[in-house]
Amino acid sequence: MAWRNLMVSAINAGLQQRVFGLAPREDWWPGSAPGRNGGAPGNYEFEFADDIPAAATVTAISGDELALHVVFQPHSRDVMPDRAYGLGDGTAIAHGWLERRLGAWLMDGGEEFSCKRAALSGLADATVEPLGYADQGAFIM
Repeated sequence: MAWRNLMVSAINAGLQQRVFGLAPREDWWPGSAPGRNGGAPGNYEFEFADDIPAAATVTAISGDELALHVVFQPHSRDVMPDRAYGLGDGTAIAHGWLERRLGAWLMDGGEEFSCKRAALSGLADATVEPLGYADQGAFIM
């Protein structure tokens, strides 16, 4: 549940900040290039549960999917979530994919998640609802 809550919070923030949308090719971050291998990744910051800092990197990949890397409570403002490989960069890190071609859902399977024990229950117990997409669905490659 902690992975799901962190990913849903990051997706919601990306939608609210108009970094991306739920339809194919709705990639609005600086450097994105819908239809041309997605362009450069986009980075944005947000707050988990309205007061805890987090950061995300979004990348457009094949099949109109988005890959998202998230760092919860980054230890530095310079952390690049897509290059964060461990808990040395934040209290938790998560990775997952958002399907947008066949519908809009957070894909089950293939997710990555690491979290410091002290933060796990807070992440898992938070109430975070998806904004216009399903929080689980088929993993498509």
